[in-house]
Amino acid sequence: MSTSVHQYRGLNAQSTDNEEEDYPPQLTTLTHEIGKSKWSHIDDLDEFFARVYHYHQNHGMPSLILTEFLNLFQIVFLAFFSVFMLECVNYNFLFQSQHVISDKKNNSFVEKRSLHDVIYPLNQCVNNVDFKIWFSIVIVFIFWVFRLIKAIYNIARYAEIRSFYISALNIHTNDLPNITWNEVLEKLLQMQKKHHLCIHKQELTELDIYNRILRFRNYLVAMVNQGILPPKIDVPIFGQLVLLTTGFKYNFEFLFFWGPFAPFQNCYQLRHEYKVYSKRAELTAELSKSILLLGILNLILSPVIFVWQLLQFLYNYTDLIKRDPSVLGSRRWSNYGRLYFRHFNELDHELDARLSKAYRPAMNYLSSFVSKFLSVLAKFFVLTCGTIFAVLVLLTIYDEDVINIEHLLTIISVTGAIAGIARSLIPDENFVFFTDQMMFQVLAHVHYMPDSWKEHANSYIVRDEFVKLFQYKFVYLLEELLSPIITPFILIFWLRPRAVNLVDFLRNFTVDVVGVGDVCSFAQMDTKRHGNPRWLSKANPKKSHQARNGKTELSLIHFVHTNPKWKLPAESIAFIDQLKDQAIRESSTIEQSITKSINDPKTTDSITEQKMEQSLTKSIYHLQSLVYSPNLPSNLIKSSINSQPQYDFQMQSFGQMPRGGVSRIEGPLFTNKQQTLLSIAQASTLQLSSQGLPLMPGPNITTALENSLDMCFSALYIHELHRKYHHGDYIDLDNVKEENDDDTDGDNLFEMNQKRPLLKSGGKRGPHSQEIESESEEDNSHNLTMTSYNDNTYLTTNRGNGLKLSHNQNQTNNFNSNSLNL
Repeated sequence: MSTSVHQYRGLNAQSTDNEEEDYPPQLTTLTHEIGKSKWSHIDDLDEFFARVYHYHQNHGMPSLILTEFLNLFQIVFLAFFSVFMLECVNYNFLFQSQHVISDKKNNSFVEKRSLHDVIYPLNQCVNNVDFKIWFSIVIVFIFWVFRLIKAIYNIARYAEIRSFYISALNIHTNDLPNITWNEVLEKLLQMQKKHHLCIHKQELTELDIYNRILRFRNYLVAMVNQGILPPKIDVPIFGQLVLLTTGFKYNFEFLFFWGPFAPFQNCYQLRHEYKVYSKRAELTAELSKSILLLGILNLILSPVIFVWQLLQFLYNYTDLIKRDPSVLGSRRWSNYGRLYFRHFNELDHELDARLSKAYRPAMNYLSSFVSKFLSVLAKFFVLTCGTIFAVLVLLTIYDEDVINIEHLLTIISVTGAIAGIARSLIPDENFVFFTDQMMFQVLAHVHYMPDSWKEHANSYIVRDEFVKLFQYKFVYLLEELLSPIITPFILIFWLRPRAVNLVDFLRNFTVDVVGVGDVCSFAQMDTKRHGNPRWLSKANPKKSHQARNGKTELSLIHFVHTNPKWKLPAESIAFIDQLKDQAIRESSTIEQSITKSINDPKTTDSITEQKMEQSLTKSIYHLQSLVYSPNLPSNLIKSSINSQPQYDFQMQSFGQMPRGGVSRIEGPLFTNKQQTLLSIAQASTLQLSSQGLPLMPGPNITTALENSLDMCFSALYIHELHRKYHHGDYIDLDNVKEENDDDTDGDNLFEMNQKRPLLKSGGKRGPHSQEIESESEEDNSHNLTMTSYNDNTYLTTNRGNGLKLSHNQNQTNNFNSNSLNL
């Protein structure tokens, strides 16, 4: 595997008298002559690549133009229809509070009312509009003009993207739904060689394009990972609330990324003063003032924004709730959850694909928690409200005049809604869920989860924490409805005191990448700089620089899966190879155990118990729950010891085509087969085919389904390894120190567990756990092993005779090791 070197320099976070040393190097321009082309030297590559991506995901110009114009029409319609309903309708006559002469010829009253009797004349309607309404109309008009200008600009830019797709990429609009993003990405990389889209770099990589598209999103993911976001406020009775509403998120991005006073002076460069430690106090005061002004502006506009949010809620959800009240009891991934589970450098369609697969296991997990009190109460409301609803409906069917009774329709709607919501709270008595296994099914897709969740999945503490990431639909709607009111106070009283933390974060975790500009250092997925030894990274950076929950390591693995042709840096190759080596070691250990059990049947029980403690075996066991799920294709389940499962491409549930077809698939549709963790496991004597796992058909091609299955297995396996390192069961990483705040995401979940003896971990620490805790952070180079793998050499720590590498003869040509006792 070939390598490439990251060309970037970290920003100095220490105090210095020479401010020029803190400035990043200026981007250099290619000196050779470049043939002039329409697509050469694009000024704003961030916007260009983002529009290329959105053009592909929206399948071309027709849907983009229609979306822009319908959004403009929606604003006009909501504004004028609301004014019409407020000022132009005679509600006294509509509700029969007064009589109106409808038959003017005979000057008499009639029962049947006409439409013009209910609606005021136009001049009277205009006269009824007061100053508050006119002020709101002016605000909406200004907003609409702004959106109109933006729509025209977007259409013009997307017209250029259309021309780029047709003339440069040779992709027509009709072909977009049947082309993966990975294919478009490969064409973009080829375009750089031909037309030099970026003149600061000879060749672009997949990571460069992802960094440009997700420059600011990576900062948000890193802030969530480091505990800076989201706002968490303790409220009496309700407990801790996570208030990462869409309104707050929009204000935060405006303040930090693209607003007029944002730290970023343009789309790709952080302001110089933010890179200088001596400017820290000055920038904190400036940022604090900007947050205060933005909070006051939000407070002033909060009535108008709240009314707008209320109108959108009424018009969008009233009919849906009336037809299906149980929709309020459904769940969705919260804004916080989408950032918590998101990898660095993960595009929207890749995230949506993962979370969609995790939706059903997450629902099953939460459904396994049955509250007898709530169930009894729900059954009572189903009986009472359902009875009233049924009787009134039957009376209406018998005689339609019943509907004319005042508020009868309201009673029918309310009782039906209550009965529907209550019915959704009654558990299904025919289903039995195992919370631990459900949690691992969720983990296989979402990839991130604190250790305490896996160990105590059946506790209500873990359930309540998980609910913050997977919230009720009605909770989301309530948060968005109240967002205009609470956002100003969050900005002023929660975010403003944390301005210094934000300034420090931008300075400490920003690097300048040649050909890309200033990006979040976590987005480079550098295991040497931001890796965590407890997640197998062979580096021991400062604790403050480590990504939590294995974010760096898992993001790297995911990016390799979605971009298999990416040329990894040397340290990333070392990490991936080390992970494969660990799987090979466990596979070899299992093979030796099975061979020993055949030769000595008396030791079968003890060897079987040892085998089940292997991380590889446990990961396979948890992966089986995905394959044996009733939602999977039956041909993935049907297998026996002597037969290999054959499956077609009728993907359902786990392997289904995402919404949007091929264009929304993670990674390539087909790729050359490479050695993966799952393929290593398949090559072992475990014979995964006998356990119901599909073998990869064909010698050279890997499909998207197999790639996704391997990513699930990789996430489960690295989490299992981390759990064993955390409990001291493995001793080959002696530089690892126990850290209680690494996996709690700032929630102090371990402290809560320590206060509850019932939730204490039952796992026993290994004999070297005390030694690990007593070692210094710098003592990490005792017994090193020089490893040569795939023509690459790297060092690993290897203490303990029981962890020497053991491989089959057919593996010796690819893997050689020599111990160096230092």
